[in-house]
Amino acid sequence: MQSPLRSGGLYIGRPSGRPNENGGLCYDSRATNHNPRPRHSPLSSMLYNVSSPMRRLINILALFILAALPAAAQTWKPMGPPGGDVLTLAADPSDPQRIYLGTADGHIFGSTDAGETWKLLGRAGSSADGVVTAILVDPRNPKILLAAAWSRENNGGGGVFRSEDAGVTWRPSGLDKHAIRALAQAPSNPGILIAGALDGVFRSRDAARTWERISPEGNEEIRNLDSIAIDPHNPEIIYAGTFHLPWKTADGGRLWKPIHDGMIDDSDVMSIAVDRANPRRLYASACSGIYRSDDAGNLWRKIQGIPYTARRTHVIRQDPHRPQTIYAATTEGLWRTNDAGATWQRLTPGDWVINALVLDAKSHGRLVMGTEQLGVMLSDTAGKQFRAANDGFFHRQILALALDRDRPERVLAVLANAPEPVLATDDAGRTWKPLGPGLKAEAVRRVYALPGGWLAALDRGGLMRYDPGRSAWQRIGTVTGEPAFSSEVKEPPKKGRRIPARIVRGPRPLNHVVLDMAFTRDAWYAATDDGLLVSRDQGVTWVITPVGPVVLPARSVRISPDGKNFWVVTLRGMVFSRDAGSTWSWHDLPLEAGGALRLDVAGDKTILATAGKGLYISRDAGSTWRQAANGLPRAPIQDLAVVGDIFLVSMQTQGLYISYDRGATWARIEGTLAEGRFPVVTAREAAAIIYAASSTEGLYAVELPAKLATSSSPPPSP
Repeated sequence: MQSPLRSGGLYIGRPSGRPNENGGLCYDSRATNHNPRPRHSPLSSMLYNVSSPMRRLINILALFILAALPAAAQTWKPMGPPGGDVLTLAADPSDPQRIYLGTADGHIFGSTDAGETWKLLGRAGSSADGVVTAILVDPRNPKILLAAAWSRENNGGGGVFRSEDAGVTWRPSGLDKHAIRALAQAPSNPGILIAGALDGVFRSRDAARTWERISPEGNEEIRNLDSIAIDPHNPEIIYAGTFHLPWKTADGGRLWKPIHDGMIDDSDVMSIAVDRANPRRLYASACSGIYRSDDAGNLWRKIQGIPYTARRTHVIRQDPHRPQTIYAATTEGLWRTNDAGATWQRLTPGDWVINALVLDAKSHGRLVMGTEQLGVMLSDTAGKQFRAANDGFFHRQILALALDRDRPERVLAVLANAPEPVLATDDAGRTWKPLGPGLKAEAVRRVYALPGGWLAALDRGGLMRYDPGRSAWQRIGTVTGEPAFSSEVKEPPKKGRRIPARIVRGPRPLNHVVLDMAFTRDAWYAATDDGLLVSRDQGVTWVITPVGPVVLPARSVRISPDGKNFWVVTLRGMVFSRDAGSTWSWHDLPLEAGGALRLDVAGDKTILATAGKGLYISRDAGSTWRQAANGLPRAPIQDLAVVGDIFLVSMQTQGLYISYDRGATWARIEGTLAEGRFPVVTAREAAAIIYAASSTEGLYAVELPAKLATSSSPPPSP
């Protein structure tokens, strides 16, 4: 069961990354040798343009550490929301019904019904920062898959990964210290693979078992690869698109020559397609437009009809049934030409960003598109109509989440990079509806559930409440500045650490940055840098509450359901009250702890403190403290959760740990699921259900055996 002191809402976090150098015509597609960056601009912005506080909070506790239990010990039920960002798609050449999907965190999804439904299969690599740039299905053995990836966190990292069980398990298959941006298989000899990396071009003649460099090492031009194409009849003829124009070799890499006559200089060649009916005809997409060559790349002619000034073409695909029909997947929709580029027609709305495209080789008119924000879109009419196909594809990036503990089927989720940033469900995820307008995802710090409504704490200060009558978010709160009650202190602040009161007289709008909140039946409490605030009229008016004899900046607040027991973390230390704030006692962690950050209570006397240098546990209501050990590293904690006798911890760098004996012993969670981020939200004791939100894959309800969820804690507060 959940600790009675959890605040009812939880900040989930944003994926982290680094900014890059920009340059050239494709201002948002450039990458340095040490800082690769995906070329999908909206997703790139989400991955990279993140403030430092957001990055520090991204690794909040991963709930799926419970996956370390035996397979029969828990049942995972995805609750959505469906959809998300798709980076790459690939179809099985022997069975077009089988399609694979790659994401920006290394996950591979699969479909066995031509994209109608999806299932998470596994992860290409061992970490959650692998951007999947290509998936190949071996035409000789459909169970063998290859995936190319580069790493957001490990500069220059990435590689090629191999699966021999149709995408469930993966292992490295070479080039592990190379950021692979493109991967192609020779149509005439599937054992030959060509990989384009940030540091050059590589070839394998034995299906990725061994690799050799085929571009000159240290070449200033043949680097920063973005696309690869192989002649359908002669695997020695290879085309390579770089961040700065295309190159060609006709002898397997012994000699390379530039092939950019007719192209605007400094073009980032994002895709190259070789006409299967006429291999001398090539199509190339660049940030300066789409080009066609009828003489194997010696001369290019710019294709008119698609304005290039505000559009970037990620993928070019040739219709398997009609060679003259070409599709262009762009940042402003899907385009098609039926006359080899002479004229073009846009098939989708202009605000769709298309990253990947599969054309069914057997069913004419069947299109499967991978998009940003919208997930998977299907068409059975060659692009005349489209429909969403995200059943089983849950890859939403949740920034904040709140769950109604009285009615856990009610959930609010704040999403990054989504067409509707704020969604709510009243039926445990079967359906979701947008809640807006008025609240922007990037403005949210945390969200909380209220009886019949929702509350949001803003990153730059203030609170907003959802008004169901007006179907909009509105700011609430006025601070009067008067103390809520007088108090005396058992242990005054240490000498020499005088902290002045910061009580502001007169009413003013609530603009404080709310770091944490707690709720009782009669009052709301908000921890802020200006002190602990209390409201007794459901957030309409607030007063600043002294903690001890003075007003102290508050980091965290926990309150028992009856409102008598207070646990507050301040910059001065921890302050507890057992009599509704009439008297207070001061408590300190050991000096080497680095200061308390937040508290959780696991029963009458057991208190857990997240500190700057680890997790500390008190078994005597805070009188004495010991650092958690016996398997738990002495390192910074990202977050923790208390579920009955089970304690869950996410370390900043060492991974995920679980204790089934109230912190006496700990074990690190291993396996693919442990690489994700699933923060604990709340639990239902009677049903033994834990609700978990992911920074990449939506919301899950996890059912545990009743004996594992048995709790000795008091019931949760409203």
